[in-house]
Amino acid sequence: MKSETTAHKGFAVLSIAGILNKLLSVIYIPVLFQIIGELGYGIYSAGYKIYAFIYILTNAGFPIGIAKLEAEFLARKNYRDARRSFRIVLWLLAIYGFVMSVLTAVFARSITQAIHNDNSYLVILALSPTIFFSAISSSFRGFFNGRNDMKPTAVSQIIEQFINVFLSLAFAAILKPFGLVYACAGATVGTTIGSLGSALYLWRQYRKKSPDFGGGAPADIVPLSNRQIINRFLSYAVPIAINSVIIFGTDLVDLANTSSRLVAAGLSAEAATIQFGVLSKYSSILSVPIAVTSALYVAMMPSFSAAIELHDNDRLKASIGEAFRLSLMISIPSAIGLSILSKPVFSLFFPSAIDGWKLMAFGSIVVVFYSIVQIQAGILQALNKTKYSTISLLVGIGAKILVNYYLIAVPSINIMGAVIGTIVYYIVALLLNLVFLHRFQPVKTGIMQHVWHPLAGSIVMGVVVYAVYKGFAYLLGLIVGAFLSNALSTAISVIVGVVVYAAFIIKTNAISVEEIGELPYGKKIIVMLKKIHLIA
Repeated sequence: MKSETTAHKGFAVLSIAGILNKLLSVIYIPVLFQIIGELGYGIYSAGYKIYAFIYILTNAGFPIGIAKLEAEFLARKNYRDARRSFRIVLWLLAIYGFVMSVLTAVFARSITQAIHNDNSYLVILALSPTIFFSAISSSFRGFFNGRNDMKPTAVSQIIEQFINVFLSLAFAAILKPFGLVYACAGATVGTTIGSLGSALYLWRQYRKKSPDFGGGAPADIVPLSNRQIINRFLSYAVPIAINSVIIFGTDLVDLANTSSRLVAAGLSAEAATIQFGVLSKYSSILSVPIAVTSALYVAMMPSFSAAIELHDNDRLKASIGEAFRLSLMISIPSAIGLSILSKPVFSLFFPSAIDGWKLMAFGSIVVVFYSIVQIQAGILQALNKTKYSTISLLVGIGAKILVNYYLIAVPSINIMGAVIGTIVYYIVALLLNLVFLHRFQPVKTGIMQHVWHPLAGSIVMGVVVYAVYKGFAYLLGLIVGAFLSNALSTAISVIVGVVVYAAFIIKTNAISVEEIGELPYGKKIIVMLKKIHLIA
């Protein structure tokens, strides 16, 4: 089916971009850490999380809302309203982004006082222009995604992250002589300039591709008024944005009560800030596989929406099944791999926070729960039942608040309580979503049928990865230093793990030759696989 092929390609393109971006981010953090230190990273993390929350308010949900709107118009071949709707929404979001950017700058001091971290003021202030630029970027990304053209989004994300990483590190180092607070603010300069670069690239792509968008519509379709388009867009985007805010709420809950509960457990205020930084490091590593599952959600949403708009239940069932299958095929091995290599990974990227590996070893399962909840939310959003996924997330975050409050203050549990709270949060949301999907979904699809292949392959992969890491760590430890030995052993074991898992799912037909062929450079991949006899 053409729509599935397009979704596969879009998913692959966004996944590659997401992995590159998150790997750059993970590499960037330890370098930044060397510049600003433990305390500086705590200051930076607190300010950045506040900015991220405001970013969510301004951007999250809106690209998906635009994509859903575009997909529905295009499914009916209504190219006229598809193009008009984007222009209207672009202006709407540009104005909204500008207002939010100004308000962030004006109230930056009040915000930092509210979270009892005055040192983060300059971090938030420096990030405030980013909100306007990112509102423009998210508008264009939603437009292209709704047309199943994921390349502009992917390229813009890579441009943004490259600029972010290199300029942020440069300005952090340049401003460090002026004090730690200025160095932390300098670490955000690249974020703002990167978002500007992304917006300019997307605008250029829009102008370049504009002649191909078309403007006609079937004669029986009455043009929508500007108000109707805005109302329709907001009816999609606002509930999705609320969901995104609630999902991000896990970080806000951690920001709001982690430090105070750690102090209640007997830590000093400075030690609590450092522990919060460790939690942020765990989250940054976890964001790599989550970026891939998020790419799947973005790539599949137009397919869900188009199928529902056309009342094509067969297409909807196929799209939902494909989404769960691909999501679990990625999230399960990611979780098991991160758990097994948690200590080597933390030793590699965060040697001064090596105890954080315990958070990763236990908390990597979040990747699986997150991927399922995200697809469930996407289905409910496509069905215009977003409020029910909101209810699930709200109940889940309530559970996290309670778990955080009681467990973090227990000295023997400490910061691990925040990780346990996040796991509980997603389990609660997942179970409630199942209830709502059973009630509203016009087609019946299961999750468990898609679990067994990736789980079996991940177990095999995990055993091999553990053995390979231990073997190479021992042998290389006799030749080179501890850091280089760990770095090489980790890299080799990851590569071997990817190869073993890929071989398993190909040999067991968990992924077909046709699906491989649909990927970017799929034909070349098939030729290579035939040469090594993985496929006939």
